[in-house]
Amino acid sequence: MAKERIFVDTKQINKLAIELKNLEKEMPGAAVSAINRTVDTIATRIGRITVKEYAIKQKEVKDSIKKNKASGKTINASLESKGYTLSFAHFPHSPATRMIALTLGSNHPKARVKVKIKKANGSVPSQTGFIAPTGAKSADKVQFNVFHRLGKARYPIAPIRTLSVPQMIGNAKVEDEIQKVAQETLEKRIEHEINYRLDKASKRIGG
Repeated sequence: MAKERIFVDTKQINKLAIELKNLEKEMPGAAVSAINRTVDTIATRIGRITVKEYAIKQKEVKDSIKKNKASGKTINASLESKGYTLSFAHFPHSPATRMIALTLGSNHPKARVKVKIKKANGSVPSQTGFIAPTGAKSADKVQFNVFHRLGKARYPIAPIRTLSVPQMIGNAKVEDEIQKVAQETLEKRIEHEINYRLDKASKRIGG
């Protein structure tokens, strides 16, 4: 009786075993890459999210952010926002200069200082604020700000301060949206990094 032998080339299986081991080694790197890409994305998106709620420039939010990225030693990463409470000069306010206020007269309704901090609230009148020069010599510095008196006398005076950027980011609505975007971004980045490595492994096995 004639017999036929069927041979199976096991080279592909051997390659697969090798690639699976390599993939296991590459997974921490994939996680680090996914996390760091997420950090970069969120650092940009935080500004966009915050300015939807507050009347502040994106750049001011971005400048407050410090990135702590993941590495081969640790896959932990974070974004940290630091900053002092901001004066009214950082927000849209009117009148813009002392000259306008003086021209209108102190009793004129438009001479009363109004400032917009939360966009939903619109421009809110200040009970004690008034426009005064800051004394800045350089044209690129803030020339006028909103001040209040520290006592009953005319002086001393100090700028009125409100929220800091970290406090704005910590707003429940802002924070929830940031967390949502961060989670969605991380899931997409992990999937991308894993698929990228699987695709490379598949091509090496096929080769």
